[in-house]
Amino acid sequence: MDNELKKQIAKSFLNDSGDFLKRYEVLKANQTHIGNRSKLLIDIIFSFECSLKALIYLESPISLEETYKKTIKHNLKELIGMIDTSAITEIAETISRNSKCFSVDNRYALEANKNFRKNGALGELYYSTIANPVWLENIYEKACDLHVYVNSKTEKLKIKSLNDIDIDKELDNSKRISQLKKR
Repeated sequence: MDNELKKQIAKSFLNDSGDFLKRYEVLKANQTHIGNRSKLLIDIIFSFECSLKALIYLESPISLEETYKKTIKHNLKELIGMIDTSAITEIAETISRNSKCFSVDNRYALEANKNFRKNGALGELYYSTIANPVWLENIYEKACDLHVYVNSKTEKLKIKSLNDIDIDKELDNSKRISQLKKR
């Protein structure tokens, strides 16, 4: 039962990851100031986070509840430490190398300004990262690579007839998932 629910949760995280990547694509033409640029990075960070969490749920040998407790965080370095990175070495290195920029606090313009403005002026960190379209696109591509990799680990959608659906089981699964937060 736990493995089935873990797969369901993983697919949900993977869908979110894809949504963040799509939003990045739509919004990247509007990167006119630090607030917009930092929000583009946030979409990439959240995509990484969701893909990593999906992979953790797919690989986790522990209970659903324990997996949930371990993954209720935004720290990408901690999340990457929970998985086997041998197949995604380059992605893991990209996350580790750029971890000082990968703070979800940057979703707020105030925090982005504090993180990227040293002594009141925009410095090397800003110009070499979120103000650099090549850097930003490279990070985006790594998030896409991770999304594709995790997607390859999920079961493909199968068409079910209504007769194959156990409503009681689906309701029980939904209830277990919604109660995770309450524990």
